[in-house]
Amino acid sequence: MKGLLSSPRRRRRAFWLVAVAAVAATIAILGVFYPNTSPTRHSAPFTKAPVQKVAPNPATVRFSAQDRKAVADVAGRFISSAVYRHHLDDSYDLVMPSFHQGLTRAEWRTGNIPVSPYPGDAVALLRWKLDYSYRNRVGMRVAFMPKQNAKVGGIVYAIELENVGTAAHHRWLVSYWTPLGQEVLSQAQRRALQGPPVSAKPQLGAEWIFVVIGSLLGLILLVPIVLALRGWRARRRVDRAYRALAP
Repeated sequence: MKGLLSSPRRRRRAFWLVAVAAVAATIAILGVFYPNTSPTRHSAPFTKAPVQKVAPNPATVRFSAQDRKAVADVAGRFISSAVYRHHLDDSYDLVMPSFHQGLTRAEWRTGNIPVSPYPGDAVALLRWKLDYSYRNRVGMRVAFMPKQNAKVGGIVYAIELENVGTAAHHRWLVSYWTPLGQEVLSQAQRRALQGPPVSAKPQLGAEWIFVVIGSLLGLILLVPIVLALRGWRARRRVDRAYRALAP
């Protein structure tokens, strides 16, 4: 042990190793005995009450042709009125009361409503797809495909309608409308992102290619010539020095 620690450098290294090991051991002990020092730590309460369960999704029912026609009619009128912002009074009666969010009919007429708009004159094709169908609730996805020269892109919206009223007198009302963010750029937008067309004509003439190739060949030939001259001059210096020392 005396020979191992006889060097001052070894003693310094041994000291730092012991210090690092001590710090690591202290951190490990604190982690074991004090895993959480937060003042907001609370012990989990254990009771004999029944376990709370998340309510399962409603049972899916068949979307009949009659319901399909009624839902498509209400959804189409809602889009034409609220989404396209045409005759907003019509859409006020096509949504659930909770959808109004406290807005009066006059306030709804101003267009400042909780419905994401889309310009109707930019639509080339409108498609919808059934998302789910429950007993009194239907969800769909509506895709707006823009015209080729439209300044807006296509987008997919989610819409939900609820069946309200009695079995004899019922109607479908919109209860949910939100964009899903699945945007599709129109051709006009793609052209704007690509910028102005780039000319395929080369900016430099073909003669510049020969200039570059000639320069590279010149460098390849010049390097061995320079090395040969340096070697010849070095030999000349050695020869002169040797002749000067000769008797």
